[in-house]
Amino acid sequence: MGMNVIPLKEITPDEPKVMTLNLLKTLDPNDPENEKSRGQLTVEVLYKPFKEDELPHNAEDSNAIEKAPEGTPASGGLLVITVHEAEDVEGKHHTNPFARLLFKGEERRTKVSSY
Repeated sequence: MGMNVIPLKEITPDEPKVMTLNLLKTLDPNDPENEKSRGQLTVEVLYKPFKEDELPHNAEDSNAIEKAPEGTPASGGLLVITVHEAEDVEGKHHTNPFARLLFKGEERRTKVSSY
């Protein structure tokens, strides 16, 4: 249906942020296909940095834990994205709506909504 990007630098740790994203055909800002409205997605984004006592201590090799991007607290954290609403999305019948998240090359999908 569409896509968009959430810049993580706009997220303040431990402060939920509700965002309304316009769905785009591509992430190319010059693509004329992006001028067509594809609907909007309202999401809530929360970054919860790990506290020192929440870090795994049983890792055999500390290098086995993937390093966080530069500027991230050394302890890492948890990124929580809640999809609240989709509006004016394409198509007449949406029998299996879900959202897909791509982060650092890894993909996750929400459960299918039965609204």
